[in-house]
Amino acid sequence: MKKFLFLVVVFIVGFFSSAFLEEDDLAKYIVKYKSEWGKSCLQCIEAKGTYRVYLKNTYTEKLDIKVGVQEKDKRWRIFQRLSFSPNDTIVGYACKGTGKYMVWTKLSSDSSTELPSDGEINAQYK
Repeated sequence: MKKFLFLVVVFIVGFFSSAFLEEDDLAKYIVKYKSEWGKSCLQCIEAKGTYRVYLKNTYTEKLDIKVGVQEKDKRWRIFQRLSFSPNDTIVGYACKGTGKYMVWTKLSSDSSTELPSDGEINAQYK
């Protein structure tokens, strides 16, 4: 009986651990395939200092994502895509960039998980 109870506990812990890890690991499927410095950008006053990052979804399912690209003043310029399909791409930019970017992800089908708000991102990641 103790062996059976032990196996049940191990199974439950393993099941829930893998479910939480899957959500955390989804960001690794958003892959940078290109970045550029100093290219002109319609949203920026001047090209000097601009930074663009090009990302691709390599996961097999649709994801909801947020991409933050950091400006020199440490604020994050946020780009969001819902139902980001496999092989889709997104471009994030900063007009006066630091070269840093971050990605937050969740499965599009997961209504129990929320992506952080833009305010939370700018407050937490300086």
